[in-house]
Amino acid sequence: MSAYVRLELARALRNPVGMTMLTVFPLLLFLLWAKVLTVAPPAQAMVSMATYGAMGGAMFVGGAIAMERAGGWLRQLAVTPLPAHGYVTAKLLGAAAGVLPSILVVLAAGALLGGVRLPAGTWAALVPLIWAGVLPFAALGVAFGYTFRGQLASLAMMIVYFGLSVLGGLWVPVTSMPAGMRALAEYSPTYQVGSLGWRALEGEPPTGLSLAVLAGWTLVFVALALWRYRRAL
Repeated sequence: MSAYVRLELARALRNPVGMTMLTVFPLLLFLLWAKVLTVAPPAQAMVSMATYGAMGGAMFVGGAIAMERAGGWLRQLAVTPLPAHGYVTAKLLGAAAGVLPSILVVLAAGALLGGVRLPAGTWAALVPLIWAGVLPFAALGVAFGYTFRGQLASLAMMIVYFGLSVLGGLWVPVTSMPAGMRALAEYSPTYQVGSLGWRALEGEPPTGLSLAVLAGWTLVFVALALWRYRRAL
C-alpha cells in the first residue's frame, strides 16, 4: 500500500494541468479581486482565493476516481494485494498534497504582489488552517467519484464547487449579499472554512459556531462518501 501511496503523491504533484488550474486560476482571481476590481481588501481576497484553490484540489479527487472507474483501473487493482480502502486512502493523501501548492502560491502572491503585511505567526497559522479546513471536501469528492462515471463526475463537481464558492463568500463578500442569502451563506461549509482564515487575519481563533458547522458538514460528507463507496463495490 505504501508504494501506491507514493505513486499517488507523485502523480498529484506532477500533474501540470491540475497544478495550473489549482494555482494559476486562484492566483489570477486574487490579483483581479484585490488589484483591479477591489472587491475585497487584499488580505481577505488572498485568504478567499487560497481557500478556493485548495477546496478545488480537495474536491477533484472525485474526478480521478470516476475516470479510473470508467477505465477499468479499479477492476485491475482488485486483483492486486492492495485493499479496497487503500485506493481511497492513497487518493485522499494525494489530494491533500496537491492542495498545498495552491495555498502557498496565493499566500506568496499576497505578500509579494498584493502588499499584504501580517505578523509571522499569522502567516504560519494560515497554511494549516486553510489546509485542514478544506480537507472535508475531499470526502465530498469521493462521494461524487463513486456516484458518477467519467466526465459526468467532473461536471457535477464543477457545478457544486462554483456554487458553494459563491454562496460561501469566496468570490463576493457575504456582507454584500442580500439578507436572506447572507443568512444561508453563514451556515454553508464554504463560508465557515473561509472564516477560519478571515478570523486569523484579525488574530482571532475560530468560533464555536464555525467548528460546529464544519463538524456537522464533515460528518455529512464522510457518511455520503462511505455510502457511495460501499454501493460501488
